[in-house]
Amino acid sequence: MQNEAADLRKNSAKAPSGMVSPWAAPILLSFCIIPFGWSGLIAPVIWIFLRAIEFSSGWPRALSFLIVALLMLVSGLNLLPGSEPIQVLPPYSDSSGNLIYASINSGKAVIAIALLAFMLRMKPTFRFTDLPYLSLAILAPIACGLLLYAPSLKLSGTIAIAAIINLLIVCISEEGFFRWVLQRGMEEFLGRWRWLSVPVIATVFVLLHGGWSTDISAILLLMLASIGYALLWTLRQNFWICVMAHWGVNLLHMLLLPYPLPG
Repeated sequence: MQNEAADLRKNSAKAPSGMVSPWAAPILLSFCIIPFGWSGLIAPVIWIFLRAIEFSSGWPRALSFLIVALLMLVSGLNLLPGSEPIQVLPPYSDSSGNLIYASINSGKAVIAIALLAFMLRMKPTFRFTDLPYLSLAILAPIACGLLLYAPSLKLSGTIAIAAIINLLIVCISEEGFFRWVLQRGMEEFLGRWRWLSVPVIATVFVLLHGGWSTDISAILLLMLASIGYALLWTLRQNFWICVMAHWGVNLLHMLLLPYPLPG
């Protein structure tokens, strides 16, 4: 399995002492205040605690996991001042009831930027042996979706831009929260019972995404997708594979299924 956290610590240990100060990243991230207002200032704070997780142990490490999870949750739910969505293009809509927004969630954008800055020293690795797991995590929920709902084929420039935003902001920020922080932290806490993190994190994912839904089919489909992401992390321990699985499901949902799902 790919151990990305260990790779980060190894690369940091090899870095010559004369290289850029580790504080350069949070200083640069503070400029997120320009496009995102005061909510942008949470980016350097997230980066600091992400780093604290990797270079601490015991209760300081556990506390860092907790703090960064709370920071990401507050930011992702747009609870900070000035975190209103930024509309890029007019939304796509059609006579079938599909409605797709090409807009930037400011809170999630801040998380994604902080994560990308933090992971610059990591070497993302995609291996051939990961492909069957990745394919199954993407195709299983989409196949079930096509059994539960009538296909709704669509494509437009707005959908293409929405898909790019979804990859770079939504999927990176959400997988950073659910996989890199919540599930990884829970696995460390549970030890040999780490597999229990799969149903727990999958349930949290469903509650935060579709706890409002009254459609049982939508809930079941969301649960299947969330279990797939959680299992993918447990089996492969590869953050970027989880990001691609999340995006693959979202992309095919936009192109092939009713969007949003009924209920």
